[in-house]
Amino acid sequence: MIMDRENLISVQEFCSLYKVPETFITSLYEYELIEITTTDNTQCVRVTQLKNIEKLIRFHFEMDINLEGIHAISNLLNKVETLQDEIKRLHNKIDFYESN
Repeated sequence: MIMDRENLISVQEFCSLYKVPETFITSLYEYELIEITTTDNTQCVRVTQLKNIEKLIRFHFEMDINLEGIHAISNLLNKVETLQDEIKRLHNKIDFYESN
């Protein structure tokens, strides 16, 4: 069941909609790739995580990457994103000093 009030979707409904086994979502949680929230004895994921979970599903089911590989790829992508943010910050700093 989708819980709009808390922006959560149950793992069971998510798996039904995306046609993936619940064990896959549990494995993502065990590898600390996603967060699972339990509400009223129902495991749920936040709607804000859906884009990331969809990406992880593609890695595994379309590209046949195992969970260890997904974990490594996710860590590398997070580092790249952090570095890109740092580059933007430094470019903004340079622009500020060059304009003065």
